[in-house]
Amino acid sequence: MTDDPFATLGLDRRFDLDETELRQRFLSASAQAHPDRFTDPLDQADAVEAMSRLTDAHRELADPESRARALLRLSGLESDGDRDKLPPDLLMQVMEVREELEAAVEENDQGALERLRAWAHDERGQRLSALAGHFANTLDADSAAAVRLELNALRYVQRMLEQMPGQ
Repeated sequence: MTDDPFATLGLDRRFDLDETELRQRFLSASAQAHPDRFTDPLDQADAVEAMSRLTDAHRELADPESRARALLRLSGLESDGDRDKLPPDLLMQVMEVREELEAAVEENDQGALERLRAWAHDERGQRLSALAGHFANTLDADSAAAVRLELNALRYVQRMLEQMPGQ
């Protein structure tokens, strides 16, 4: 993880990044810093380090969850206080969906698996939209707490998606 992945790639700090612009900035900076452009071993070593920073920054910003975490970290409002806190009702809902998922896997019920997968994708989309809404305004302590809640919820949903058969 870089200190400021936005600065590393010359981008404004915002959640709603244009993926094409992100990719273009990464490719352009990578072309300038690529170790093959240099013959001096010291310059090559510096270029390898620069490429590593660029790659880490791109990876962090390409994923909406890690981008949100970077924005929260850079805001100075990050806190461990709500590290594991979830939105009300989400834990119960996730537990119910996990039970349904176990039954669907056991019975090889493809229809149920698809329905649960659709639910998880929809839930992920809602959480990402909520994050975008929070980042559309200037973060304060209250909105930072709301961001942490959404990130925790997103982590649960993302983990569920990763554990579903056929992913």
